[in-house]
Amino acid sequence: MPEAETADTRHRILDAAEEIARKNGLDSLSMRAIAERIGLSAPAAYRHFRSKSEIVRAMIERGYGRFVRGLKAARRGAKGPEEVLAATVRYYLRFWIRDRTGFQLASEWSRNEVSLTGTAIASGSFGDIPDLVAAILAGSRDPVEIARIGRWTCATLYGLALSLVQDEGIPRAREKELVNSAADFLVGAVRTAASGRTEGASGKIG
Repeated sequence: MPEAETADTRHRILDAAEEIARKNGLDSLSMRAIAERIGLSAPAAYRHFRSKSEIVRAMIERGYGRFVRGLKAARRGAKGPEEVLAATVRYYLRFWIRDRTGFQLASEWSRNEVSLTGTAIASGSFGDIPDLVAAILAGSRDPVEIARIGRWTCATLYGLALSLVQDEGIPRAREKELVNSAADFLVGAVRTAASGRTEGASGKIG
């Protein structure tokens, strides 16, 4: 089978898998359901993906690719680790508010296999956020504590996203306000840690 045709079929399979999962959840996803949706036989679909798990991984990787491309644009013009962190947090929250189903699917998958949350923080699933936190805290804390604060930052960001995603009653007009408030809270907390103060976070990033 020509390489271009193979790539096209893989894309069609992933498109169908995303449609099924978004409509009915991951439990409804099967090779037969995917094949029927795009007019393939199940054996033909298996020639492109060996299992449901492989398809879900590819779905997550494709979504991550979209995320990274948008993140690069969101960070453009940000100067210094604090501004970059603020831009990253805002983008992360906006991305998942606009794709609530995608967030839920990723979270559902992570219960059974390391992907975007939990212990995946240590393997880099939150990109360079721990490195940005380390750059902001450089010289103000013990390296072990800095690493711990980096993990806390990632876990808190996930929790903020979860809270916003689950609140489906948020008016579109208030999304920016809530995202900015959450980002100010989280980046302010890191700034407070860098200053060595113990009082609550204060101040805002641009």
